[in-house]
Amino acid sequence: MKKALFTLAILVMAFGNMGFAQNKANLKSKATEMVFKQYGLLRQSYIVPQQADFFEADGTHHRTTYYYDESDFYLTEEITETYEDFWQNESRITYDYDFNGNVLEMLGQEWNGYDWEDAMRVTYTYEDDVISEDIYQYYSDGQWVNLMKEAYTYNDDVWTVLVWEWNGTTWSSSVLNTYTREGTTIVHVMQYMESGAWQNDEKYIYTLDFDENITEILMQDWVDPEWVNSERTTYLYEGGVYTDQYEQEWNGGSWSDEYHYTFEYDAMGNAKHGVCYGFGGYDWAPADGDIDMAYDYNAEKKSFFGSVVDMVYVDLTSINENAQSSNVKVYPMPAENEIQIQAEGFQKAEIYSVTGQKMMESTIDKMNVSSLSQGVYLLKVYDQSGNSETQRIVVK
Repeated sequence: MKKALFTLAILVMAFGNMGFAQNKANLKSKATEMVFKQYGLLRQSYIVPQQADFFEADGTHHRTTYYYDESDFYLTEEITETYEDFWQNESRITYDYDFNGNVLEMLGQEWNGYDWEDAMRVTYTYEDDVISEDIYQYYSDGQWVNLMKEAYTYNDDVWTVLVWEWNGTTWSSSVLNTYTREGTTIVHVMQYMESGAWQNDEKYIYTLDFDENITEILMQDWVDPEWVNSERTTYLYEGGVYTDQYEQEWNGGSWSDEYHYTFEYDAMGNAKHGVCYGFGGYDWAPADGDIDMAYDYNAEKKSFFGSVVDMVYVDLTSINENAQSSNVKVYPMPAENEIQIQAEGFQKAEIYSVTGQKMMESTIDKMNVSSLSQGVYLLKVYDQSGNSETQRIVVK
């Protein structure tokens, strides 16, 4: 087994017979996603998914429903079901966060016909709000068993993610991922430990456009003494979103088509319909693949295994339309630099993170929010009688 396939293989083993294909995107290693966020390629989105309906090529129908906290911002639970005469539970993922909104744990469970059973979990550790380590475990015979862990280190534009395997008694390093960014190119080199030394295994070359959208991913295998092309993914953009995605395999002299994904978007840049086609040698036909549904103009994405996906979203920038009190008005929204508060008998205002941390306060009805990170916050406004009203604001 190639070392590069280690993570995916052990997760399949950990989940056993559950509908793993529908969960691997969420529970496999997120190292590349974490690093790309630090590079600024992925941002926090104001759009959140409500539900996804997706079909496999054989007609099997699945759906995933997303649930959020009382502030309608942090994803707390997602449940995947399969339709067989009626909707039946398949799997569930729940999320736990720290005070700053960082994910502390992702818990994967499978439905046994009567109740949810623990299957796998990922726990995360941070230093100064930056990911430093994650640990993957699976549930067996009434206890959690270590599987692997990833340790993150960084220096300017170079990130390393060291993967450790659990051998039953101790950790041993097995895979080293090194990410290097130079301008519009990011190179990810994967190496494995053999005979006490790191050996080259795979390389991924990400090419970005000037808007920092990924236009190509070139995968190469190390065939001593050089890197040899293996697979290539290209993206075609229109209006700031990718409408087509092609996956090809290198046959030694040229590229041969494997998959073609097409996407349709709504006016807010959310992928609402995705289709996967496979190339059979003569023509394209519906096929099953990992369909990446990007939303909020590529700020985030969800992956589903199947041939057709339909998504429904909620736009958090419209939350002020549902403010608790018509006596409090805040503009502009979303805010970028300064907000103006209109409230009868205004006394003071406070801004909190959605986890309850006070970020700032003011006794005047203008507040400069440019120092806040982009995201959703709670604005609490007091009048001269000490009464208060709370509503959410969006900082971009």
